[in-house]
Amino acid sequence: METPPPAPPHSPRMFQLDGLRGIAAFMIVFYHLDIVYGIGGPFQRGYLFVDLFFLLSGFVLAVSTEKKLQSGIGALEFTWARFKRLWPLVAVGAGVAVVRAFYIGMADPLTLLWWLALDLVMLPSLAGAGPFYRYNGPQWTLFYELLANFLHAAVLKRVATNLMLVLALIMGAWLIHTVGRQGADTMGVNAPTWATWWTALPRVFWSYVLGVWIGRKYRDGLRTPGLPWWLALALPIIGIAAVPYLPLGRVAGDLVFVIAFLPLMMWVVAMSQPPAALKAPLEWLGNYSLPLYCVHLTVLVWTKELAGSNSVGVAALAVGIALVLSWVFSKVVSFASKPTVAKGQA
Repeated sequence: METPPPAPPHSPRMFQLDGLRGIAAFMIVFYHLDIVYGIGGPFQRGYLFVDLFFLLSGFVLAVSTEKKLQSGIGALEFTWARFKRLWPLVAVGAGVAVVRAFYIGMADPLTLLWWLALDLVMLPSLAGAGPFYRYNGPQWTLFYELLANFLHAAVLKRVATNLMLVLALIMGAWLIHTVGRQGADTMGVNAPTWATWWTALPRVFWSYVLGVWIGRKYRDGLRTPGLPWWLALALPIIGIAAVPYLPLGRVAGDLVFVIAFLPLMMWVVAMSQPPAALKAPLEWLGNYSLPLYCVHLTVLVWTKELAGSNSVGVAALAVGIALVLSWVFSKVVSFASKPTVAKGQA
């Protein structure tokens, strides 16, 4: 019997996923643009791309890091390394937002500084009202990404691949229940209470655990035919724009997008093969999306406040400022980190 040929090796960096991350960040910007300026448009469900970030995180870590996790790295050590990787995003987002807070006199200076310190060490607000973090709303996703990374290093790395799929399906059932109860897949944004602290967990862990399972299948050699790269990268934009116009309510539409469309779309993008000439632009887009995600909401809100208008012109100006400021941060702040070093087994 002939030995089957080995599966194609996976790329050390799948730059098409960097492009996908960048596209997701821009869709979230356009969603917040509608929220702040009321301009309408096709991206009213852009918040659903937050779930893609968790899906990508689980996939990428399963492909690139899980074997290191199994070779001796402790959960706390790994989570600390991830914290240091994400902390510049926290600092950039909170730093821009605290300047606005001082400008508008949100509270007395000592209180503002205390809030800043709490946000910088990523301790969420327990006020039960308002945003998850005091200054920068989008920062909540970084908290849950760290939590997922910790549980990955402590527990998930030991879960067999078949059982990982079972766990993902359990999380999916929990997500369906929770979204039905909440009325939309928007859990996690608000400051938790004793009654609501758990609601973000199914949202995070459906996508993250499924991402780990898909990443393992990819790492073990699963491949399927891919679409043309340009069509694969256009699908997320087409999909999110179509959701509000489907004959589905908000609950059903959100669930169909997150449970059925996002995982398939991520896989299609992973299977696509953009030309080598796009490697640098797509990697740049992925890196640029990080500061953009963390500063854009403050810029959109503050520009509207300063202009005293929510006109289309002011909205366009706000987007332009956010783009330029994010570009500056991408140049002066390093969002890179050294690879986690695996300890040898005793």
